[in-house]
Amino acid sequence: MSGRRYVFLVAAAALLLAAAITTLNASIDPYGLRAMDAGEARLQALGHERSGEFSRKAFSVPRVMPRTIILGTSRANSGLDHRHGAFAAADAPVMNLALGAVQIEHMRLLLIHAHTLSGVRKAVIGLDMEAFLGGGRSDFDPAALAGNPDSQPLWLARLKVDFSRAALGASVGQVLDSDTAMPQASFEARVNALQGQRGVIWVTEINNFYSRLAELFPRGGAAGRWQADPRRRAAMASFRALLDYARQNDIELRMFVSPVHARYLEWYRHVGWWPLFQDWKRELVQAVAAARESRAPQPVFLLWDFSGFHPIAAEPVPRLGDLAARMKWYAESSHYSPALGSLVLDRIAGNRPVDADALPDGRIDRANIERHLSALALDAERYRATQAGEVANVREMVAYLRRIGRK
Repeated sequence: MSGRRYVFLVAAAALLLAAAITTLNASIDPYGLRAMDAGEARLQALGHERSGEFSRKAFSVPRVMPRTIILGTSRANSGLDHRHGAFAAADAPVMNLALGAVQIEHMRLLLIHAHTLSGVRKAVIGLDMEAFLGGGRSDFDPAALAGNPDSQPLWLARLKVDFSRAALGASVGQVLDSDTAMPQASFEARVNALQGQRGVIWVTEINNFYSRLAELFPRGGAAGRWQADPRRRAAMASFRALLDYARQNDIELRMFVSPVHARYLEWYRHVGWWPLFQDWKRELVQAVAAARESRAPQPVFLLWDFSGFHPIAAEPVPRLGDLAARMKWYAESSHYSPALGSLVLDRIAGNRPVDADALPDGRIDRANIERHLSALALDAERYRATQAGEVANVREMVAYLRRIGRK
């Protein structure tokens, strides 16, 4: 066989294989991309049932054409309902573009994507410190988003997804009816069935902090200063760039620090993150203040802090093995429930929710941030005095994490 004929046969085989993979993925549709045609309600439901959530949401923006978007991590993804009554008729359509494990830079690119395609007028943004600490989604692809230097035509971005190895794996998994598309959800469901909600809380806390083991237990005087680390400085620069983009395009921003359970904040304290968490909030306030003062007229930029040790955050955790008891406000200590998400949306919309006294107003700005942080410190002391058992449990779990981290 001549060399030219050999090269031709290899190229033809490669093309046939590529066509077969693309056809298989397109026909099985493992990410539910064709379900986008079924409308926003179906899209949101698929978000927690199947992999490929980034692609599904990114490609759905030109179909939904949202005027209001929700941005944030998995907390906002699972806790905030785009159909909530806090959104006025003028806000519609509303789309939840929050994604698990996204960085703040990813949120900026998603805002640009949505505004480029549909002219967004308002964004509700759940802010979490972990989104400013690196990491991120392995499937996040700026090329699939409009309005940035890496943007590609929609058809090419869609073709890349259909031809990807990840999509092929999801297709095979779906054919075999396996749990590979959502192993964590299946594992947590099994833990919940055996040990109840406290078991799920323990598993998720260990998993969340073990995944950031290298960043825990910081040392030195600079450990609690946000700007002391170049990666943290870069993340805050992305937040400022997000604010600048919103200001330049007259996009209203209603932002809030997510309401995690008090146990989660105790983890912050025991792994050495509490001073950093407080300084992160100072940086947020300063960035918002600078953006608001840079030029008039200004769109509305508002910031709330719903983290803390308020009555909702201190909700009692069911005992281990109690399979019937369920917390009202939290799925586990890191993720708030849609019931609490409803209170948050009412708060930031200016409505007075039914449980208003249990969720503080939370507005923070340059004038009140130090008083606010001092009040949180006092609330933390009261929580530790009244919930010594939970505090001791967190301390034991952090000690366990230290031990397995040394192995």
